[in-house]
Amino acid sequence: MGLFTMYVHARGDNAPTRVGFVVGRRFGTHVQRNRVKRRLRAAARELWNHLPAGYDVVCVARTAVANAPIEQIQQQMARALEQAGVHAGGEV
Repeated sequence: MGLFTMYVHARGDNAPTRVGFVVGRRFGTHVQRNRVKRRLRAAARELWNHLPAGYDVVCVARTAVANAPIEQIQQQMARALEQAGVHAGGEV
């Protein structure tokens, strides 16, 4: 099972791609949830420059992401974006 579920929606415009993160209450207190969101944003930051315009990307975290290494999160994000046909290249 993966670290997150990713949903991709093509908006059909030329505005920059938006990326959002959903971290549910099962992760614990707001401090723990915010830590998971910060880790997801840090992992996705290197991919943002390589995303084409016109998409909305939502990443729904699963509990395993809280303890996963950043490199593993980055690899799974890149793979999920490539499978969705959104990732435009670049190294992770």
